[in-house]
Amino acid sequence: MNKDRVVAIYARVSSDQQAKNNTVGSQTASLREKIESDGETLIEEMMFVDAGVSGATLIRPQLERLRDSASLGLIDRLYILSPDRLSRKYAYQALLMEEFSDSGVEVRFLNHAIGKTPEEELLLQMQGMISEYERAKIMERNRRGKIHRAKGGSVNVLSNAPYGYRYIRKQLDGEPAQYVIKLPEAATVRQIFHGIGVERLSIGEVCRRLGEAQIETKTGKADWDRSVVWGMLQNPAYMGRAAFGKTKARDLRPRVRPQKHSAETPKRPYSVERTNREDWIEIPVPAIISEELFLAVQHQLDENRKRARRRRRGAAYLLQGLTVCGHCHYAYYGKKVSSAASKGKKQYAYYRCIGTDSYRFGGQRICDNPQVRTDRLDDLVWGQVVDILRNPERLKKEYERRLDILERDEKEKHDTTALEKQKRNLKKGKSRLIDSYADGLIDKEDFEPKIGQLKIKLQQLECQIEECKQHNVTQFELFLVISRLEEFAKTVNDRLDSIDFHTRREIIRALVKRVEVHKEEVVVVFRIEPEGGLNDDNGAVGTDTGRSIMQDCKRRSIAVIGEYLSPPCTG
Repeated sequence: MNKDRVVAIYARVSSDQQAKNNTVGSQTASLREKIESDGETLIEEMMFVDAGVSGATLIRPQLERLRDSASLGLIDRLYILSPDRLSRKYAYQALLMEEFSDSGVEVRFLNHAIGKTPEEELLLQMQGMISEYERAKIMERNRRGKIHRAKGGSVNVLSNAPYGYRYIRKQLDGEPAQYVIKLPEAATVRQIFHGIGVERLSIGEVCRRLGEAQIETKTGKADWDRSVVWGMLQNPAYMGRAAFGKTKARDLRPRVRPQKHSAETPKRPYSVERTNREDWIEIPVPAIISEELFLAVQHQLDENRKRARRRRRGAAYLLQGLTVCGHCHYAYYGKKVSSAASKGKKQYAYYRCIGTDSYRFGGQRICDNPQVRTDRLDDLVWGQVVDILRNPERLKKEYERRLDILERDEKEKHDTTALEKQKRNLKKGKSRLIDSYADGLIDKEDFEPKIGQLKIKLQQLECQIEECKQHNVTQFELFLVISRLEEFAKTVNDRLDSIDFHTRREIIRALVKRVEVHKEEVVVVFRIEPEGGLNDDNGAVGTDTGRSIMQDCKRRSIAVIGEYLSPPCTG
């Protein structure tokens, strides 16, 4: 036993249902028992648990924290239940194991001892590839099976019932799954559809009426959100035709900043989008409303959508999507002052915290942070951006820092030419091995492990070659940026006074990560280091570069904070 040794555990479950059932708890319990039997001590800060996160991606909040801690030398030994908890993809397993090894972290799997011989290493690699294959096979079988059952009219594939229905699972006697109407909720559904399709009310008015009638949502909330009612109005199950395949996964959409209660690292490596109505598979269920009423509601929603498009003029405010409350962490949004309130003067607007809108939270506001004039906050932030653009040395310093990181990484890796040469030699060796087996020069027992090792090495080389190519592209782009930075700054400086609204907005979004509005100050968080910023022990940047009073803005001061961007991804 080594009292000075720091041990950590990593656990993961893929689905939200597994997380809800606390199956990850059984993993951590087994790991704790193993740590105690080894005579080690685990501290709470060294528990890294990803609940409801897929093992097919490396973008996991707790895994990111684990890798950061390992790279800083804070962990000596890491306990994991099995290799597939680390990742479902062999390439990711190999990458993480190599990363931990380089950081001096000893990895211990509970159900698979890491061996020292080539045969034992091959067994671990084969286990990773089998886990990846099993995952792909299960997903494909599950997808095809659900489509087949949906086309046959089975309610089983829906698994969850919308408001107004209760889902009855398949019974042991063979009775299929079904939707059963819940009469009190069904009456509310009819009230909602009648309000939109017959009375032609707005969704907001329908929500207010539901609140006044003290009707609770499906989750027991007293106030109804507009998005919930809108989703109900779009659901064809209420006219007796439930739909399967309404959404599909796609590549992760870029976002300006994380939403409230969301981590910087997304929980899932994909986004969900709605599919075309023609691709939906309809399943018969009991109807709550008539088809005529449902179609009338869709017509009304289409009319509302057209009117909204005519009113929409794109982004109306310079900092739209960037401002956030420093207290409740809800977003700030722009709200114009009415002509009556402005008393005939020039119309203006305020950035207002969502948390101060009582109607959004059942009649009770959750934040009292004051609003701020849009024109004054816009001018303030734009002034800070202009100051950076007129001092291109700051931008140049940040890009040179990134280039320096890439050059250091390049010294530790092989160049692309050497890797391509190794790949060619391995392919030749693979061909010779296959020819020897075909000619009967080697037995099957010798051939299979050797060909397996060659395939694994080829796969690793291809990953390294792709990484080096991306590395070289990024490095070349940074060289171009640095060489033309001063020219760009000079061009921009000549046009700063005459630049249009949309160009200003794009420049701000490129340089500013977020604008935090506090009661006493406004904090502008840049994506580069501000002049005079101090690095802490972890390389982060973040002290004020000076404060000045923000005039006519409720005596708020301005704090400028720099935050380094992550170096460009090369893997």
